[in-house]
Amino acid sequence: MVDKNNKNLLEELYTDSGQMDQAVLLSILKPYIRLHKDSSTVIYTQVGIGLSAAKKIILLFLAKKALYLLGVISSELLAPKEVKMEFSSKHIPPGTIDATLKRFSDRGPLMAQNGKYFIPDFNFSQVQEMFNQPSNE
Repeated sequence: MVDKNNKNLLEELYTDSGQMDQAVLLSILKPYIRLHKDSSTVIYTQVGIGLSAAKKIILLFLAKKALYLLGVISSELLAPKEVKMEFSSKHIPPGTIDATLKRFSDRGPLMAQNGKYFIPDFNFSQVQEMFNQPSNE
């Protein structure tokens, strides 16, 4: 039985931030993208443009998560068609997008829900690792 007068040691497990730290989300996104304030368009920086197609796709999902957390959009979920539209002018072939979505939904960090994809907060550490690893890009 827990003594109501003493602090419960398990209270140390409480957090206000959830599994995804917004400061870490910002640190991942900031070098690679900007969000257009009026249109909510994702704009890739010069550094972001140089990334692999896979990382650009993950950044798009992270940007949608940021817009969702900001209250700008009502859902962070993206259909494959929406991802393809985003990258049609950035010369990423639809086949590459399909293969990347499949691979990331099979192994993480993406999760599928009703034919759309998103990055659940519990997979955020996997995204962090992806962007913390030195790459040849």
